[in-house]
Amino acid sequence: MKKSLYAVLALILLILGTILVKNGKVKIAIADSNKVIPVLMYHHIVEDENEANKITLTSKRFEEDMEYLKTKGYTTISFKELIDYSEGNNNLPDKPVIITFDDGYEDNYINAYPILNKNNMKATIFVIGSRIGITNFNNDPRYSYMSWGQAKEMYQSGLIEIQPHSYDLHHYKTNAKHGQGVLPKDKENEKEHYNRFLVDTEKVMKLIKDNVGSESYVYAYPYGKYNATNEEVLKALNFKVTLTTKSQYADISNGLYKLKRINVPCNKKLRELLLY
Repeated sequence: MKKSLYAVLALILLILGTILVKNGKVKIAIADSNKVIPVLMYHHIVEDENEANKITLTSKRFEEDMEYLKTKGYTTISFKELIDYSEGNNNLPDKPVIITFDDGYEDNYINAYPILNKNNMKATIFVIGSRIGITNFNNDPRYSYMSWGQAKEMYQSGLIEIQPHSYDLHHYKTNAKHGQGVLPKDKENEKEHYNRFLVDTEKVMKLIKDNVGSESYVYAYPYGKYNATNEEVLKALNFKVTLTTKSQYADISNGLYKLKRINVPCNKKLRELLLY
């Protein structure tokens, strides 16, 4: 009886994966890592360690993260490669990982890109089209954005994808001109919301195409918020991937829409965030 029970448990573990005990918590590493992928989410990469917080890392820490990925056998992939894999056109490496940056800050170009370039690692930067080239946005030196020239240089390296994070919908609170992020405004009906989001998205797509040379096929929702209308618009515009900010592994077994990402804060090492 005990032997048959052990056999059943062994079979379950073989199907599901391996149980890991990490920091006192039980986690399951799925056997097919190509279906459950870590998509890492970064924002600011700075030099001053006093600025580090839940969305801001130092260059030193970011370089440590990239070294950790290499040491553990991870291979960075692009969203284009992920899309091709989902459509049956290629295979992925054994331990794929996707690196993303939200907002398009100039420190991504100044501090993160040299580290990625040195290590031949891929990443995707999601830009807010209306803020490209703006320094000290809202009189805050933390919010200085890369130029189109910098974005194009990184894209032409073959390592960096430039994708939309809205044209001008990255606003946390609702007002008369916009909702929270891409969500509807107060008293805005579905058709009005659809058309407003469509116009904003087409505008940022055109800017990326004209200034960088890239097509748009991945959309990162500001603040991770969205509704069915947003998904409808993006599918109509032939976007293949949409991203939230829910801090979990991305499960691609049911498609590439509404994928989760893992936020990387300064107070947690990458080894604490990855399953294996």
